[in-house]
Amino acid sequence: MNRLAGLATRASGAAILAVLSLGSASAHASEAALMPLPVSATVNAAEGQTLAITGRFVVRFEGFSDARLQRAVSRFQADINALTGAAPTSDGPALVIAVSADPAAGTLEAKEAYSLKVTEGGVHLTAAGQDGVLRGLATLRQLVQPQGAGFVLPYAQIEDSPRFPWRGLMVDTARHFVELDTLKRQIDAMERVKLNVLHFHFSDNEGFRIESLRYPRLTEISSHGQYYTQAQVRELVAYAADRGIRVVPELDVPAHTGAIMIAYPELKAAPFDETSRLAMFRAAVDPTKPETFAFIKGLLEEMIPLFPDAYFHVGGDEVAPTAWTANPDIVAYMAANGYEDTAALQDHFFRQVNEIVRSLGKTTMGWEEVAHLPIDDDVVVQAWRSSHIVGHITGQNNRAVVSAGYYLDLLWDGLDHYSRDPLDTAATLLDKPEEQVGPGPEVPLNDHQKALVLGAEAPLWSEAVTDEMVDHRFWPRAALLAERFWSPESVRDPVDAMRRAVPVQEALRIQGLEDLTRRQRMAARLAPHDAEAVEILSEVTVPVRNMGRLAEVFAAVRTGRPIRLPSFTAPVDIAGTDSLEIYRLSVWADAVAKGDAAAAGPLRTALQKYRDNHPRFVAAAQGVDSLEQAVPISEEVARLAVVGLEAIDLKTRGARPTAAWTENARALLAKQAQAAEASSSSAKILMGVPQPPALLLVGLTPVIDRLVSSVSPRP
Repeated sequence: MNRLAGLATRASGAAILAVLSLGSASAHASEAALMPLPVSATVNAAEGQTLAITGRFVVRFEGFSDARLQRAVSRFQADINALTGAAPTSDGPALVIAVSADPAAGTLEAKEAYSLKVTEGGVHLTAAGQDGVLRGLATLRQLVQPQGAGFVLPYAQIEDSPRFPWRGLMVDTARHFVELDTLKRQIDAMERVKLNVLHFHFSDNEGFRIESLRYPRLTEISSHGQYYTQAQVRELVAYAADRGIRVVPELDVPAHTGAIMIAYPELKAAPFDETSRLAMFRAAVDPTKPETFAFIKGLLEEMIPLFPDAYFHVGGDEVAPTAWTANPDIVAYMAANGYEDTAALQDHFFRQVNEIVRSLGKTTMGWEEVAHLPIDDDVVVQAWRSSHIVGHITGQNNRAVVSAGYYLDLLWDGLDHYSRDPLDTAATLLDKPEEQVGPGPEVPLNDHQKALVLGAEAPLWSEAVTDEMVDHRFWPRAALLAERFWSPESVRDPVDAMRRAVPVQEALRIQGLEDLTRRQRMAARLAPHDAEAVEILSEVTVPVRNMGRLAEVFAAVRTGRPIRLPSFTAPVDIAGTDSLEIYRLSVWADAVAKGDAAAAGPLRTALQKYRDNHPRFVAAAQGVDSLEQAVPISEEVARLAVVGLEAIDLKTRGARPTAAWTENARALLAKQAQAAEASSSSAKILMGVPQPPALLLVGLTPVIDRLVSSVSPRP
């Protein structure tokens, strides 16, 4: 339906009539490329059914207005100018914003629902609160489309509200520092797809990233000269709040505290090699010393005023038992106080920290390990290892934020994340689908438990992510997850999601996202005489999964060699986990497979480009080690492109392939499946399973598989 309507429109200018409703997310509805899809929408772009953007919007508020809303309108107008390429000097359509003052604006309880109507008389946006205005303006941006010599808004009627109130991204600034401007770009993009929480992980083994005046050695010694001043933190928090995004900070204790313990060694539970990342991973602060809690309280007293949000995350994950049992004094303390194991000792530690946080007026949040034993009901627990744990968390009456299944640093493709629902307790078993990880499996959540799931959050840990890579490691996958966290659960069509993600991501680029420009810069660094050859390969290749980028680091651990991180400037670092080109090719391939002859042309042109790029890439790679390692992958891309072109020819002619052709095509696809299997779990990476050349997989593979299956179905 959606494809046919689109072809009809391009051919004859007929109407695209989109009708979306809860429980029946029609693919026909989504030609407007809205992401997240609204709860209900009617969009009509027939001739005479559009509102021309003839100048700047004439905005009038009804009911309530404040400086924050005025700034939101200014940003909206600037984005419209960027999307249309105009610098209007005259007035255009009317934009009436009817909004009520929401006392909970900017909090977890903010009213984000809105109604949006576009008619010949202009745009009418109605919201129950200030945050609802921001969400409505995000949708209005996405309605802009070219028509004739200008740009228009299709007539529309939209009713919308979020499925979950907590829809977040987590950025790790400790392992690799992230510049302030880079963080702001992510916040800008988050606003435009209705994400509303930035989880700010600023302290870990590798660094402490916020200026401390009370404990100055944290930045003098443990920041490596890369940290945010307190003024910059306030600037970031205010910048996010303006855009309807809460910043939830994380001070990770008692483990992941290497940077703290290097600066203040008296807090260590036991000595460790400060030059060893592995040793730091197995270390923790001493939970038996009053000085430890005095330090934590003093640091929180300084950090908490920087972050006005009601929630403060205190970590609590991955405490190695030996971090404490190696110290005889701690073992004696456990015996004297009746703590049977280190889990019980950690529970004691968390309760102390929770009391400190509560005394400072905040609600505590922690990773799932803090809920090993029953804890105060007001603690929010973040599930990360397995979605099964959500049943345990909510079963003991704690609210949950789900991150299991959404770890962006594991470099799963966006559709994998998109397929997992925050309320599905069987959605993920960490990154080991062949193993049972964590407690469970749990029975499905009951209604009470579902109500305790606040939402979900996608973390991007930065072991293998530099500042230069942040944009293309978050996006476009974050847009798909924004839909998963906002839209009705029934919104599930992966092909339609990819189709809509293309114009949404292109719009984010126009409005300032630098995923493409930074990848181009990285390619030019490696191949200044023909950067385009590297860029073309990067469009259809993806990194190995599950921390496979650090395969050499894990090999060093296994063999006892010194651990050295790579430079993160190779083709594997340039390749996006998802690329818009793969999205486009996937949509075209699906259309061709269903008999759409019109889609064959652009798909054929694209595959010819990838086939013909191989000689260029070989020439560009000469003398550059990291590029030369990728030559076999470039060759595989070319071979698969040839098979794809042959499949298109067979499909358009209605011919059947020979047995030899099918055997060859299946063999090429099987080779790629085997390469992907090598990084299908972190366990395989840790054990040293050989990875493909240049640590690259051919992202083109699913596209070719779809085409081959359309002409030669599997038996």
